[in-house]
Amino acid sequence: MERCRVTACHRFVVLVDDMKVAYFNPNKMDAEFEAIAVERLVKAAKVVRAATKRKLATQIGRGTQTGISRPVYRSGKYAGVNWTARDFGQTMKSVRIVRQRTKVRRALSKKRNVRVYCGHFLDFYANIFEYYKPFMRPAFEQSIPMIKTLIGAK
Repeated sequence: MERCRVTACHRFVVLVDDMKVAYFNPNKMDAEFEAIAVERLVKAAKVVRAATKRKLATQIGRGTQTGISRPVYRSGKYAGVNWTARDFGQTMKSVRIVRQRTKVRRALSKKRNVRVYCGHFLDFYANIFEYYKPFMRPAFEQSIPMIKTLIGAK
């Protein structure tokens, strides 16, 4: 007995014990499941972002101006270029959640890729700071149990 058959229009015809369910559209269900899964991934990314900010606050200090700050260079080769300035707490401000498009060209390829980034062109030293004093990797490792409960994994 044939259980499932795929037709040319990507709709399933399911045969179960002489009952026929015709025109079941899996794309509609996939879109709903995808929206729920991405929503859970964003919640998990928020947990990682919060843990990263807490870890950074313990390493660079919170609320006190103990860090190095300087304005934009006024003279020299790079005078007036905004990336020459150092703003205390810029690394903590640059921790963000980014949803990127997947590279697969399909009907359901929306922004399913959820990432947590730290640093940008004004805060280019975040990866150097991560190398010598890790803050993102330990924050991710500490938040794995919470992520598993949010996503529903075991």
